[in-house]
Amino acid sequence: MAIHAETTHITMMKKLFLTLFSGLCFAIVSGQSNFTLTINSQTLEGKKIYLNIFDNHNIFIPIQIDSFVFEGGSAIVNGRVNQPSNIATFSVSGNSKLIATRLIVDSGKNIINVELPDGQSKLLKIKSDTKGNQIFNKMDNILDDKVDHYSKPARVNGILKIPEDLMAQITKEQLKQLETYPDDYAGLIYLYLLSRSSSNPDYSKNILNTFARFGDTLKHSALGKQVYTENTDLITHKNASRTGNKASIFHVNDINNKPFSNSSLAGQNYMIVFSATWCGPCQQELPRLKELYRIYKNRGLKVVYFNNDDNVSRWKEHVSVHQLDWINVSERLKPSQSKIQKSFGVYSIPTCLLVNKRGVIIYNSDETDVGIEHIENYIKSAICR
Repeated sequence: MAIHAETTHITMMKKLFLTLFSGLCFAIVSGQSNFTLTINSQTLEGKKIYLNIFDNHNIFIPIQIDSFVFEGGSAIVNGRVNQPSNIATFSVSGNSKLIATRLIVDSGKNIINVELPDGQSKLLKIKSDTKGNQIFNKMDNILDDKVDHYSKPARVNGILKIPEDLMAQITKEQLKQLETYPDDYAGLIYLYLLSRSSSNPDYSKNILNTFARFGDTLKHSALGKQVYTENTDLITHKNASRTGNKASIFHVNDINNKPFSNSSLAGQNYMIVFSATWCGPCQQELPRLKELYRIYKNRGLKVVYFNNDDNVSRWKEHVSVHQLDWINVSERLKPSQSKIQKSFGVYSIPTCLLVNKRGVIIYNSDETDVGIEHIENYIKSAICR
């Protein structure tokens, strides 16, 4: 990515998850497209600027990274994007702090004006004439308007806390608004981001209802197919793992790299625990699970403990330090890549399932007991039958 002389700067962190971007969407084409980003500013002189371009399919790992010092009131950045519009992050460094904001970089020309925050504001002031930016601004305005007029406090210690009922209202309006942009790629990106904010099957149905109103070009794009597949799979897997359904059969390797399948536990009561060494809540829950296993293992209870991580050495150390003498297994994949975990409708950890002797799921902590406060009652019930 070439950066032409004259720099400028931008960035800031705009409302956490929703304000994530801005930009303009062009017709969907395959392959890569050139872009030009012109940045204008009166307050970024001498500031270090960072620009990251992300693949929309993975909003955590940048596919292009660059940095420069902003000089002369403006900067021109040339590069290539592999989709009509791509999520980008602009960050400005100053006073030992990094202010960042996410927006959209489109194929073609992009012109933005960025200024440092003033007064009480902690956000960069960004203006862009691109359509994508207009779409995201409308989405953000829905959030702002609802929060400003909500009767209950929306901030705790300065942090925005949106109650569940209010968030449902906001999302409903945002989805309705997105239906008015059936052919704009920025609308599809925003829908994708919304789809990742909940693992509730009913929520995914609402996402798909809005998606169904998009044009065929967006539906058949790579990101469109991802939105459809991820949400239909979530609904399928969540429903399949509800209590009362048979536990699906899976195959995975244990800590000694030997094959294991839950089919070998047919006729026995067993727990499936999805966890990870890096997961704080998982570690808080671990002593409780160990105690339950100590009490009921001699009465036939088995535990299959999944580690959702690809760091095998850390996993083995964890098992050794905590003396986990139950069945320890792992797909040895990065956290977001687990196929078995998702096949059980598990999109956050820790999650515990209890399977009885008939192979039926009789307990799923995600449904009604996130803190596993009542799991022992289900274990007792299963063992006594």
